[in-house]
Amino acid sequence: MQVLDDIWASVKGNAKTRINDPIIGAFVISWGLCNWDRLALLFLGAGKLDTRINMFTQEVSFINEPSLIWTNHALLLLPLLITAFYIFVLPSVAHAIEKKLKPTQINRHDHTVDLDLNKAIKQKELNKARLRTNPDNEFLAQEVKIDIEREKREAEVKKAEAEIKKSEAETLRNQEVESKAKVTSAELELKKRESEAKTAKLVLENHERQTKVEKNELAISTAKKNSTLASHRFPASYFFLELLSDNLKEEDVIMSLDGLTSCISTIFGYESFSNLLNDKEFTNENLEQVKYLLLDADKVTAGLSKVLINEGIEGFDSKWLIGVLEDIFETYSYQLVYPDTLADIIQDEVNNFDLSSLNGMDEIPTAIENINELIIDEYHYDDRLNEFFVSFSGSASGSHVSYSSVSGPDIELSIEARCYSIIGGAGLGEPEINGGATVKEPEENY
Repeated sequence: MQVLDDIWASVKGNAKTRINDPIIGAFVISWGLCNWDRLALLFLGAGKLDTRINMFTQEVSFINEPSLIWTNHALLLLPLLITAFYIFVLPSVAHAIEKKLKPTQINRHDHTVDLDLNKAIKQKELNKARLRTNPDNEFLAQEVKIDIEREKREAEVKKAEAEIKKSEAETLRNQEVESKAKVTSAELELKKRESEAKTAKLVLENHERQTKVEKNELAISTAKKNSTLASHRFPASYFFLELLSDNLKEEDVIMSLDGLTSCISTIFGYESFSNLLNDKEFTNENLEQVKYLLLDADKVTAGLSKVLINEGIEGFDSKWLIGVLEDIFETYSYQLVYPDTLADIIQDEVNNFDLSSLNGMDEIPTAIENINELIIDEYHYDDRLNEFFVSFSGSASGSHVSYSSVSGPDIELSIEARCYSIIGGAGLGEPEINGGATVKEPEENY
């Protein structure tokens, strides 16, 4: 019995494999559809079974009678034609239909993305409204404080403008009085001294008023600036997101809110956008002090490439996305730089630095006129101290401080520069330069 089971399993497996084959399966189904009447008579027809089998064999035995192939098309030709159509033509038709439907599918996807963006924007507005209505939230107190400061600044501006108008009106009236005094000076010869004294007094008052006007104009300018700063204290991160989204739309690229936040947090050196929002140092005051955004080539390239992959954006790479971000941060005078580029920039600043302030220069009788050589020894970003460090070595020369016609001793320079992190791990401020100078020992000739 085991042998029979094995034989049956082998036959069954081979038959199943052949039926599952697309060509054989398509031909079998096509042949069955084309010869359904013969099959129906074979299994359901009247008469004895051997009679039906003989009749079926005579009708389909094209090997014994090849002419049946040409006289009975349903026997072989038509099933083969249907099979070929199913295998070769039908996939091309399906592909053509899919190609025609592709623009519609893309439009549906764009509509879905726009809908998600609008939902995200509305959700952001809802979150803001909830924050404002929560009396226990610090955001509400901060917003009320900002409104009070703004109203105070506006009141100061209006008050200063009113004082300027009043001063101008008084100046105009005084000028009219002066004109009348000049016209009637001949008639008021007897009161000349009194008129001159009055005129001198008016001139003095005009001078005082003019000084007051200038002070008021300065106050207006200061008030406007403070008002602007107060109105921009709302976290600038959302403003960066809006700028990035607008710039991407100009390139016909749509990015989700998650993608936008990942780009901004990556550029500022944060692990996530939530870390950026929770950082108390991420304020407008600190943003104004940032000059450089240091790019770690490996981290930035990997992070931005991951964003493009997750967003399904094709045809663009991380280098292109960095260029878009550079255009955004140019508005804030930020420079997106790699470590080697930042080291070169700091080297240029050291070349223009007043080296007379270096330690030890007060003991060297040389007025530095030329930096003969300045070499970058090393540069790196210190994660522990959150600073970018560069060290230089070189030499300088110049004339003697007491005798300008005589060269002073050559000087050896050892200079260090540090850019401290202000925001995140990448927002750096101006470099702080310090170092020392010593007299260069003369080279011995052997």
